[in-house]
Amino acid sequence: MREHRGLAVAIAITSFALLVTLPFTIPSTIWVVLFVYAIVKAVGSAPEHADPFAIVLAIVVVVTFFTLALAVAVSILGRAMSPKRQERRA
Repeated sequence: MREHRGLAVAIAITSFALLVTLPFTIPSTIWVVLFVYAIVKAVGSAPEHADPFAIVLAIVVVVTFFTLALAVAVSILGRAMSPKRQERRA
């Protein structure tokens, strides 16, 4: 039962590190995305106001990306902990 202790610690440290940095990375990434959107909107030929749907969609995509990144990291690290299935013999 102790053969996966190091891997379990790696998963815990990875999860903790990602969860600690999320409050800083999500707003920073949202700011960068909105800044790039504002530059593209200003340079483009459309003098209209910013599209609220595009802004909300950008925020949803950023939050979803970081949530999925955490889930994929834990899944990849945890895959090594699950035992491989053995074939049934008739």
